[in-house]
Amino acid sequence: MFSKIERGDRRAKREQVIKLAEYLHQDEKEMLTLWLADKFIDAVEDEQERELCNDAIIVAQEKIKIL
Repeated sequence: MFSKIERGDRRAKREQVIKLAEYLHQDEKEMLTLWLADKFIDAVEDEQERELCNDAIIVAQEKIKIL
């Protein structure tokens, strides 16, 4: 399952991201942020909108750090 996720053949579920963060001793919040960002970008088809999504993700990450 994890090799499929690594190759991009399958998307990780939220629960799997949490387990991976725990297993790899990584920050759960950061991994979930990256996971959600990937889902967000994949939902957008237009290239210009993808660039705007990237900007929005950066702003969201900065706001998360403040919290």
